[in-house]
Amino acid sequence: MYYTAKKLFAPLIIPSLLILLSMIIGWQWDRMLLQASYDNELTAFIVIFPLVPYLLFVIVAILAARSNNLGLILITFILSLGYFILTHSSDNAGADSSYIIPRIISFLLPINIFIFSFIGKKKLRTVIIYSVIILLEFGIIRFLYNLIEFPESEMVVQFHAEFPKLATALLGFTQYMYGIFFKTSFIENIPTISLFTILIIIIFMILRFVNSRDVRNGGYLFVTISVFLAVCSRVPAPAFMLFFTTSGLILLITTIEASFSMAYIDELTGLHGRRSLNETLSSLSKNYSIAMLDIDHFKKFNDKYGHKTGDQVLKMVASKLSEVNGNAKTFRYGGEEFTAIFSGKTSRESEPYMEEYRKKLEATEFNVRSPIRRTSTAKNRGKQASKNRKIVTITVSIGIAEYGGNQTKPEKVLKAADKILYKAKRLGRNRVEIQKK
Repeated sequence: MYYTAKKLFAPLIIPSLLILLSMIIGWQWDRMLLQASYDNELTAFIVIFPLVPYLLFVIVAILAARSNNLGLILITFILSLGYFILTHSSDNAGADSSYIIPRIISFLLPINIFIFSFIGKKKLRTVIIYSVIILLEFGIIRFLYNLIEFPESEMVVQFHAEFPKLATALLGFTQYMYGIFFKTSFIENIPTISLFTILIIIIFMILRFVNSRDVRNGGYLFVTISVFLAVCSRVPAPAFMLFFTTSGLILLITTIEASFSMAYIDELTGLHGRRSLNETLSSLSKNYSIAMLDIDHFKKFNDKYGHKTGDQVLKMVASKLSEVNGNAKTFRYGGEEFTAIFSGKTSRESEPYMEEYRKKLEATEFNVRSPIRRTSTAKNRGKQASKNRKIVTITVSIGIAEYGGNQTKPEKVLKAADKILYKAKRLGRNRVEIQKK
């Protein structure tokens, strides 16, 4: 897997800090309420604070609609609904609903977030269908709750009269489920079934994030953690507001970051793409050098081993390039070509860094499967595995040019570096050439 720990953990820093900040504010909430009695602005903020999660969820849903991300729309909807139910159940202090409903939500909400996080782009009518299913889900739960808590209500009495057998069966089922949700884990407000479910979901989400490196999957992971912290808090009044606000902020930030990645980051290699390169070039002033890189014999390699193997080569080359020293900014230029920009360095000063990279890449063993494997039978593949594997050397040719002379524009320096690159190829490949003054 061609990525560094820095790239893996970077998307997790802001969500972690937001959750930590929410915990600190919750700890200082009583002091803030006391201060609000002397501060009108703080009082106004605390008054409107319960509406902030809804506002954030609406903004995220609008952004998700622009990108046609059905899963994200449904997650904002389920979070809004869960927040509404939790805050209204906590308002009924002393009622059974303030005890059992958060326990049911602690089970259902993470499951729904996990399921909807797998849903990609769908049509609007699919969003409506899923929304109706969510409402039916909560409607059924509400009805079962009324069945056991309000047996004398008009709706329950009429249901018993028209469907006596079904009502008896549902009552027995609801009482059984009540028993499950009343079994508290070592965390006071969380039933055992909810704790077990949340832990399993978080483990799966961590594995999916590590495998995909998708910032959105990281966001869904921390939203689930935030929801868990909300429902297990002993003081629901600030906890629901704080952690659902945190969930909205995490979704908003990760949605913006995902949009940025789609526009500026090359999906295959993880390096910054052509658009990011163009913006970087436009911001350059003086004293810089640009290196152009091209993988040697890449077309022949693709033809021989296939495009999937070729993609793995591109990933490896990009991974090593992202580790180049000298404060280089690295980009995928297109195809098998890459670019590195060294601010404040001449071609001569940049050369050692690119030479170090070239040698490191040349010394890296790359295992490929022989084309024979694609035509062999499943029975013979195990026997031929060692014979079919082949170690090849991947090399690059590099050309470096710098600002100066008649090269006062970044585009000219880039073009000059490209010329030097092809000079390196003519001189035998697998080498670094710099522009002579």
